[in-house]
Amino acid sequence: MFKLLVVFALVAAIQGQLPGGLTNRPELVDQESTRAMVRLAVIDLKNKENLLVSQGKVLSVETQSVSGRIFRIVFQARSILTAAVLICRTEVHQNINGIQSVLSVECDPKI
Repeated sequence: MFKLLVVFALVAAIQGQLPGGLTNRPELVDQESTRAMVRLAVIDLKNKENLLVSQGKVLSVETQSVSGRIFRIVFQARSILTAAVLICRTEVHQNINGIQSVLSVECDPKI
């Protein structure tokens, strides 16, 4: 019985279904729902950092199951004031009711 439990745990871990594991989700890169989360992050940058940017291409998305789901998104943005291209990272939490909130967002100049 214990061996069967171990096998099921390994299968679940391989499929990325265990809570807490970070999973690369390339299929979410071009989704409208991802762009909506990036818009939330851009608004957060404006309100908290006084940084005005226009959102660009989503580069990567990872998810983690933690009391809902955390989306870790890397995206390009362009500073409205300086026209500099930035690489931004954000974490957006979506609770089990679908309500989203920005946990963090930061941007660095593109190198």
